[in-house]
Formats: sequence, structure tokens, C-alpha cells
Amino acid sequence: MNWYIIWIILFIIGIMAVGIYYSRKIETADDYTMANFSLGFFPIAGSIIATSMGSAAVIGASGKGFEIGLSWFLTKLPTLFFSVLLAVLLGATIRKLKLYTIPDLFVRRFGKAAGLIPALIISILYMTPTFGMQIVGMGSILTSIIDLPLFSSMLIGFIICVVFTLLGGLPSVAWTDAIQSVLILLGLILMFVIGLNYVGGLDVVLQNTPDKIVSFEGLSTSELFNYLIIFGPFYLVWQTSWQRISAAKTEKIAVGAVSVGFILTALIGIFAIGIGIIARQSISANIHPDLVYTEFLTTVFPPAIGGFFMVSLFAAVLTGATSFLLSGAMNISKDIYQSWVSPHANSEQVLKVSRYSVAGMAIGGLIVALLITDIIAIYTYALALSAITMVVPVMGAMFWKRATKMGMLASVIGSLAVAVIWDLFEQPYGLHMIIPGLITSFSIFIVVSLLTKHDQDEQVEAYFFTLKKKNNENVEQRRKRPVSNVESGTNQRKF
Repeated sequence: MNWYIIWIILFIIGIMAVGIYYSRKIETADDYTMANFSLGFFPIAGSIIATSMGSAAVIGASGKGFEIGLSWFLTKLPTLFFSVLLAVLLGATIRKLKLYTIPDLFVRRFGKAAGLIPALIISILYMTPTFGMQIVGMGSILTSIIDLPLFSSMLIGFIICVVFTLLGGLPSVAWTDAIQSVLILLGLILMFVIGLNYVGGLDVVLQNTPDKIVSFEGLSTSELFNYLIIFGPFYLVWQTSWQRISAAKTEKIAVGAVSVGFILTALIGIFAIGIGIIARQSISANIHPDLVYTEFLTTVFPPAIGGFFMVSLFAAVLTGATSFLLSGAMNISKDIYQSWVSPHANSEQVLKVSRYSVAGMAIGGLIVALLITDIIAIYTYALALSAITMVVPVMGAMFWKRATKMGMLASVIGSLAVAVIWDLFEQPYGLHMIIPGLITSFSIFIVVSLLTKHDQDEQVEAYFFTLKKKNNENVEQRRKRPVSNVESGTNQRKF
């Protein structure tokens, strides 16, 4: 009996049932892409955990734990800090603007033309290759348990992911994410504990592992600095966080669930890295880092138990893929189709285009997947380009009233060009392209904005301060307004 296949089949049947259930409830584009702005704490927090714990976080982190050690955890701290900062500082503003996507912010603040480039960057430069990365992860998992070539396994994972996303949209993705987050957490913790016992316990691991692996000294100062810059600012513009903040039922749920989700994600990451360190005791040192997790899993556990852990890994990768597909599809349907192609499109038409966009992006991601050789490399490249082109303009829209459309466009185009050229020259001085890219973005944005005037289609506001001021004024007006008998809960007596 092949327990690996049985577990995977049961898992697939379960998520497809959820997709079919929610597909019958979806009537509008808002239902499909934003769950009609009604998600509670558990699906929001669970979705953040499950989406964050994709192939880079589980397969990649285990490989880095095997190769580098505990110091890889330091690269998780900027993600945690900036993600919680986004939720706490800008969560209320994002919800008041009722933003569907980050390009939606650009359109409102800088005019219609300003949203096109960010939409293309997010959907093509980030979401599509990152989805491809998840396809590679799913293919690798299926190949390890089914006697199939990698391409066939990737194709199976591709079909499962696309069908599920097309059926249920964000409601099914969020709820299955929430359930899968529990599965991922249990899988990683149990694998860590049982794996530690398998190799002889903590004392054996500490005794047989080089000091730099079990300390925080595995990364050089320059490497650590690059990773901190790469993984930090990007999470201010990670569209998945923005989407979950907007889709939450209340502001309190949005801020709390997103913050808790990222805190738990960081803690879970310790177990993935630890599994890689433990695996050094039982598998060949020459193994490719991306194979460490699955190789250790099949070495340590009998199929009946190992199948459960394999499902937890497959769940982690699948949920990341579905979220990236859905988020990128929003950029195409809302920011490109509805803004440029058919401004008067009704909800049914936008819903149809959203589903077409899912299919189109998925095909593009599959093509990218066939070219991927390094999961972490493709992830950091896509992540860096997104951060370089969007962090500064987004912060400008939120905090700087003097920012102009020309400043925003020049910043996006100029920083992208500098980053690509820097990378082509193989990163002079050992600095990752995100550093000169962000410096260029900031410099161009400030200088060009100061030298140009606002266009007529700009909404000249610093949203964070404007909306906060309006909210304070509304509160003050409510305080000064006389309290009616109904509001005070008293009844006037007639004499």
C-alpha cells in the first residue's frame, strides 16, 4: 500500500470539495477576489501563515538550515518587523481606502496611467515567477512519492492548483489556507521532534554539528545585510498582506490577524531550519539543499506517518501557489482590464476576466517553472524587483502630499533600469541590486516630484494623514453632538 499516494489523494479530494462548495456561493467579482470583505480572524491569520510557508519557507529554509544553519533565521526577522509595521501603521488607511490591489492605490493617488506599470510588475515580474516556483515545489514533492518524471509531476500540481483557484476564489483559498496552516504547523513540529529523536537527541546534534551551523554566525556581514534589505522593505508592498487587510470583516481583525499570522510564521520557520540542521546527522552532505526536507522525511518515517508529513508540505506549497495566482489575477482584472480595457464592465464581466487571468498567469508560471534551477534565487529576484520599484512610491502616496505622478513614474522606470543593469554587471562591491535600486528610486522620486507639478487627475493627498485627520474630526463631532434620548437610553416623561 502506497501511503504517500493515499494521503495526497485524500488531501486533494478535501480541498476540491471546499472549492466546489464555495464556487456555488460566488456571484460577484468581490465575492471571488475579496470574499466580500467579510473574513474573520482565523481565515485571515491562517491564510497569512499558509501563504508565507510556501516552498521557499519550507523546502528552502530546510535546505538553508542544512547548508548555513541557525543564522538563516535572522533573515526572517525583517519580514516579521515590516509586516507587523504595515498592519499596525497602515492597516486602518488601507481599509478606509478599500483597496483591492497596490496599483489601485497608484491609480487613486497619481491617476489612471500610474497604475499600469505597477500592475504589470506585480502580475508578471513577481506573481507569475513566484507561482512557477511553487509549481517546481509541488513537482518535486510528487516526484519523490510517485514514479513520474518531474515535468509530469509539475503538470499534475499545476492542474490541481488552477482548478481549485478557478472554483472557489478567495473564500475557498482563505479557509483552506487556515486549515492547512494548522496542518503545516503540526507537520513541522512533529517532524522536528521525531527527527531529533531519530538521530539520537539534541546532545548528538550539538556534538556532531559545526559551531557555525548551530550559532548565528553562518552568514557573513555582507550576506546578512543583503538578506535583511531584500526580505524587509518588500513586505511593506506584499500585495497578499494588503488583500487580507482589506478582506477582513473589521479593522481590529485585520490588524490583529495579520500581525499574529506573521509572528507565528517566524516561529514556525525555526522548526523548518531546525529540520535541516538535524538532517545533517543522517543524509549525505553532498545532497542538493532543495532535496533535504523530502530526503530526510522519507529516511526517518515509515510511509503511513511520512505520508502525513508529505501532505503538510504539499499543502504549504499549494496554498502559496493559489494565493499568488489569485492576487496576480486581481491586478489583471481590476488594474488593467477594468481600468483600461473596459472601464464600464459589470461585476459579472470582471469575475469572468478574473478567472481567465488565473488561467493565463498559471500557464505563464508553468513556463517559468520549466526554467527554474534555484528556488531561493528566483524568489529573491522577483521579490527584490517588486520592492525596488514600489516601496518608495507607495510610502510617498501614504505620507508625502508633494509627490507627483511624474516623480512616481520616473522612480519606477529608473530604479528598475538601474537594478537590472547592476545585476548584469554581477553586483559590484558585493551589494545586492536592491540597495542601489532603492537608493535610485528614492532619489528620483524626490527630485522629480519637486521639479514637477501635480497633474489634473491626481488626488493630491497624503492618505495616512488625511484619513487620520478626517477620522479624528468625525470622532470630535460625535463627542460635541447632543446625545438624543434614544442614544442615551433614557425616555422623556410627558407631564
